[in-house]
Amino acid sequence: MLSASALSGPASLTPTRDSRLRPVPRPPRSAGLRTPLARRPTIPLLGHCRLHSATVRRPSKQHPAGEKLARDHHCLRAPARPHRRPPAGMPPRKRGKVDGAASPDAGGDRISALPDDALHHLLSFLPAEDAVRTCVLARRWRHLWKSATGLRIWFGYGNELQSVKKFREFVIHLLLLRKRHSSLHTCELRLRNSASLCTHWLRKDRLGLNLWIRHILDCEVRTLRLKIRDPYFCLHLPLVSQHLTTLAFVGLGWTDDLCDFSNCPNLEHLEFDGSTFHGVQQISSKSLKYLSFSNNCDFDFYMESDTLICTPSLVSLRLDKHSGSPPILDSMPSLKEAFLRDPFMGCDDQDCYTCIHDKVQFGYEYNKCVLLQGLSEAENLTLMSDYKGAHFFRDLEWCPTFNNLRTLLLNEWCVDPDFYVLNCILKHSPVLEKLTLHLFTKAPQHKLEMIGRYNQMERSATISKHLKEIRVQCEVVNNKVYKVLKFLGTFGIQS
Repeated sequence: MLSASALSGPASLTPTRDSRLRPVPRPPRSAGLRTPLARRPTIPLLGHCRLHSATVRRPSKQHPAGEKLARDHHCLRAPARPHRRPPAGMPPRKRGKVDGAASPDAGGDRISALPDDALHHLLSFLPAEDAVRTCVLARRWRHLWKSATGLRIWFGYGNELQSVKKFREFVIHLLLLRKRHSSLHTCELRLRNSASLCTHWLRKDRLGLNLWIRHILDCEVRTLRLKIRDPYFCLHLPLVSQHLTTLAFVGLGWTDDLCDFSNCPNLEHLEFDGSTFHGVQQISSKSLKYLSFSNNCDFDFYMESDTLICTPSLVSLRLDKHSGSPPILDSMPSLKEAFLRDPFMGCDDQDCYTCIHDKVQFGYEYNKCVLLQGLSEAENLTLMSDYKGAHFFRDLEWCPTFNNLRTLLLNEWCVDPDFYVLNCILKHSPVLEKLTLHLFTKAPQHKLEMIGRYNQMERSATISKHLKEIRVQCEVVNNKVYKVLKFLGTFGIQS
């Protein structure tokens, strides 16, 4: 039985299974939430308040102490903001995003919202110094530059790296800190030819630069561009890569053992700009499709033999000016288009070394087609000359048949007194459809253009029956142009 004093006591007694009454101790107001569980991890709540995870309990109607604990927990929460209704006639205000993403209307940082692959691509267009500086923008940008898909290393082009020593240290750290297995699509190394650079580095520490290039190749780069205005600087390490597809060189020197690109089986684009070839016997590649020589490449005038270009898969060829003896073009059965510009003047002086070198070379007569034989499979052909086209004239003695030639562009070098050049080329082009003569004017500017077509009644049997039109572009119709028009009229071509 329960006594009256027990029934009139405080509501802090709870019945148990054995029907005995015992007091339940109440936790202190503040120490109860912190002292027993001070070493346990905390979870963040609203504002700056924190609460021990073990003290979060559901209030129980049967447990008075639980009600007190729930009241203490409710006191730690941040007060709710009162709901404000918009004024009469105003639309309800939209609540903003709480995930931290910047909306376009708010003018936020949209670039940081892009995926990592897109940011790596954007960083590839920046100079290496600027790409590295982006690491201070935010925590997310701290390591993005290490995986950029492109490296643009420049020296002497207005950057802040003034000394060669600082530049070397920067490039060494750049290559070492870059993520080794990240994809590298493009690398561009441009070094302006200054006196300090040539003195302190290129001519004293060439091995260091070669090792940089080897390290870049190990990063599986696809496109490599080297711009070093020093014709005496040569690569001492052969180019070996399974991933290279494009190579571009500006102002470098080349030796015979470096022009064999068979160790780059996927190479398709090769460009030489102002380069010097020191005793190079052959430039070869089985996979190459696009080859370009520009800005007066030097083929070593006093070589014992001419340079042979052996590229059987070539689709496009550009030989825009050169010095020294012209290269010999091997068979190119896949050739689609070619552009050649002959810079030599040629003359009738028997003592002229250029003319002698064209006919006799070191004691034996040069009796083979050098340029035109390799172009015999081309579909679109441009033959330009700044003077008289000495090398083209020599090749016409063994003129091949252009079985696939559809379009042909010539300038005034083909206007000789007896029109031997035009007559020879037209007879050896059985499927020619369009002929353009750019006479006595600087391409591509001209004031006059005359279009001639065949008179079906007077068609010549020696000219291609597929020839649809001949365009004559010039500044003015002078006596030389008039002679050309008169010669075309003998084939039944009328303007």
